[in-house]
Amino acid sequence: MKLSNIVAFAQQIAPFETAAEWDNVGLLVGSPEWETDRALLALDITPDVVEEACDKGAKLIISHHPVIFSPLHSLRPDHAAYLLAKYDTAALCLHTNLDRAEKGVNTALGAALGLKNTILYPDDFLLVGEPVEPCSAERFAAFIKEKLRAPSVRYTEGTVTRVAVSSGGGGEGVELAAQYGFDAFVTGEMKHHQYLYAKQHRIAAFDVGHFSTEDVVIAPLKDKFAAAFPTVEFLISEANPCPYRAV
Repeated sequence: MKLSNIVAFAQQIAPFETAAEWDNVGLLVGSPEWETDRALLALDITPDVVEEACDKGAKLIISHHPVIFSPLHSLRPDHAAYLLAKYDTAALCLHTNLDRAEKGVNTALGAALGLKNTILYPDDFLLVGEPVEPCSAERFAAFIKEKLRAPSVRYTEGTVTRVAVSSGGGGEGVELAAQYGFDAFVTGEMKHHQYLYAKQHRIAAFDVGHFSTEDVVIAPLKDKFAAAFPTVEFLISEANPCPYRAV
C-alpha cells in the first residue's frame, strides 16, 4: 500500500489544517510514494519505538505526538528522527488535529470514562458529558485510575455530575469547564494555579497524567486504519508504555 493512500485517509479522519498553528502534523518523515504492508501505532515515536518497528518490519509509524516538533539544531544517532531515516521508516503524526477530530482523542477519553450525552467542542479541545452516575470526587478518581490504568490521579474535592475532559496538557480547560457550568474536569496535566482555580470555583478537577489521557486513542485509531486498509497489518507498539511510575 502506498503511504499516500494512508495519509489521505488520515486527512479524512483528522484534517491536517485543523491542527493548531504552532503544531507540526502529517507525514513528517518519508515519502508518500513509499509502500508498506505493516504499520506500528504509538503515542510517542521514541528510539525504542523505531527499533521495534524495524524489528517487526513496519515501514510506517503512526503517532499522536510529532517526532519533529521544535527546530532540530543537531541530529545525533540516538535521535528518533535519525533512526527513522536510517531504517527508511516513515512517520505520520496526528496531534492537535486528532484532539479536535470528531472521533479523536477527547472522544476516546470520554468513551473510556463511560461518559453519556457527550458534546465535543473542537475549538476548545473539550468534550463534555455526564458520568455513569453522580458521585464524589474521591470515588470518581478511583474510577478514573482503574479505567485508564493510570499510575496515580491527583484531584480536588467536589461532586461529579457534569464532566468536561481535555486530554494531555489541557489544564487551562478548567476555566472553560467553570464557564460552561460543569462541576468536574479531567485532564492530563494541571499547574498549581489551576488547582487553586478549581478549588475556588468548586470544580472537582482530576490530573491523570499526560500519557494516560491520550494513549486511549491508539487502539480505536488502529481499528480505523485496519478497517480502511485490510491488506496492511497495523500493530500497537509494545515499546511505548507510560514513562513514569508513582508511589
